[in-house]
Amino acid sequence: MPLRSRPERLAYLGGLAVMGSALVFLLGAVGTVVALVVAMLCVGMVVGGRGSVRAVREGAWERPRTWLSLGVAGVSTGVAGFAVAYLTGILSGGLDVGEACVHGHGVRYDEAYRAAHAEEFDRWFPLRSKCNENFDLVPAWVNPAIVFFGLLAAAGVACLVVAVVSVVRTTEPRSLR
Repeated sequence: MPLRSRPERLAYLGGLAVMGSALVFLLGAVGTVVALVVAMLCVGMVVGGRGSVRAVREGAWERPRTWLSLGVAGVSTGVAGFAVAYLTGILSGGLDVGEACVHGHGVRYDEAYRAAHAEEFDRWFPLRSKCNENFDLVPAWVNPAIVFFGLLAAAGVACLVVAVVSVVRTTEPRSLR
């Protein structure tokens, strides 16, 4: 059917254009890219998860589509969870760690301890932002979650590799038939 005979499609496309323009206007270019990446990860989690559950219920392990669904769900969930956990850990101290310790959590800020262990707080992993020798601003769940979601993303990549290998194995070259 032509587009003119379905006005709801035209209204839908117009609405998408208005929402996209508003997104760019409100968030800027970087914010729009971040929002699109988050939306793609969410779609990957939902679509991959639904496809995975359906394939597992059917017992269709030999189909490449099953491994593709598992891979998309694993990578999407792993990347999204990793990003949330890592950003939570990185931003746990705020802009002023001393103020976060004293006013935010009511604990003593030990500047000498922070200076003596400065290299510990600049590492990529494990994340730490200690006020003193006894209190860490990074929640206890963050570092294990980073490991878990990293492994989940790696398992998703492995499932994607299995999907590609199973497609290659099932398609025979024309000269061998």
